[in-house]
Amino acid sequence: MAAKPTCIRAGFTFALVWFFILLEMVFLAPAFSQACRSDPGWQSFERQVRDGEISFPEGKKAIAVWAERLEREFPEAHSEVKTFFPLMGYSLEDVGGKNGNGYKPEGYRFLDGNRHQGHPAQDIFVRDRDQDGIDDLTGKPVQVLALAEGVILSTFSGWERTNLFCGLRGGNYVWVYHPGLKALSYYAHLGKVFVHPGDKVRGGEALATLGRSGKNASLPCSPTHLHLMILSSETMEPLNPFPFLKSSRVPRSLQRRLLSDLHASARFK
Repeated sequence: MAAKPTCIRAGFTFALVWFFILLEMVFLAPAFSQACRSDPGWQSFERQVRDGEISFPEGKKAIAVWAERLEREFPEAHSEVKTFFPLMGYSLEDVGGKNGNGYKPEGYRFLDGNRHQGHPAQDIFVRDRDQDGIDDLTGKPVQVLALAEGVILSTFSGWERTNLFCGLRGGNYVWVYHPGLKALSYYAHLGKVFVHPGDKVRGGEALATLGRSGKNASLPCSPTHLHLMILSSETMEPLNPFPFLKSSRVPRSLQRRLLSDLHASARFK
């Protein structure tokens, strides 16, 4: 009979141990995950450029420094090159214009920030006749996917029509660096953003839901769409996203040849 209190005490101790383990998982695991993110700090630079707080000469120097740093911290050799279409449930047929003619890079400079000119991107339109941000066919928000494997460099999810950020042309957005492509991709007019700077993402992984955020994208005259821009990480010059979209999931050898041709044209244009 004397063993019964001992068993009770042992059971209580066991339960207490598991309570503290669960407590640690709930409160400490997120902090540990945050600490393990390899955030290069590019978001601060991006905000300065976006808000016109850095001069053009300073920006040019910073671009060169960041190009070298990103290549060093995230080596190309350890990254996949395979690309994925950036909208779940959509395809090349949903890209605006004809054969990618919506890409108009003339006048664009990354360092002009929110005041940049041109349209160095491709717009991908979704089924949303009532403009509520919900896919008319599935009844769900459209997921925005990473074009390729990479690391999140910058995100913004504070766009509101009524606040000081309403003038942002891109609304809520995400920047991703792709070591295998030696390029950065930019996804704009988002709804809910799932990722944070420093997160590593696989190609085809969900980054956000598509929304109608942005100065012009929120207007009734604008169909719901994703604005996808790709820049060379070496020069921050625009690359036409259409060939990337068209050649998604192609063999590595063809992809590398495509990348070589695109970077050469951007470098010597």
